[in-house]
Amino acid sequence: MSAYERVQVTASPPAVLAALRQVLEEHGLIEYAVVDHGHDMAAVGAPGFVAWTVIFGNPAGGAKLLARELTAAVDIPLHLAVVPATDGAEIILRDMRTLLSAECKEIADAFTGVLREVAEQTRERATTA
Repeated sequence: MSAYERVQVTASPPAVLAALRQVLEEHGLIEYAVVDHGHDMAAVGAPGFVAWTVIFGNPAGGAKLLARELTAAVDIPLHLAVVPATDGAEIILRDMRTLLSAECKEIADAFTGVLREVAEQTRERATTA
């Protein structure tokens, strides 16, 4: 079983990225960065893959995790990737239980729930746009 989950979206990758950013804003989540892998790779002469990683979070949620396991700072904020797929795009997420210790499983499940919810809402928005 893969640590990664894929949410299929029947919209172009740029449209999915735009929808994802809107959903994050509507939820009051802080967007820390959007990594444009293809742009950065092309800038150094490497093959540019169409792929973005969106880094976002909620400081209050992060504080709850860090209060229990400070080393988890390496695994937050949250990340979602947008990549091309045969019929549009995929949103890629990682189950946070694969990153965090067993002592933090409740928080890991809550974070994974946020990732899934944001991905599903993004799919709905991007396919109806």
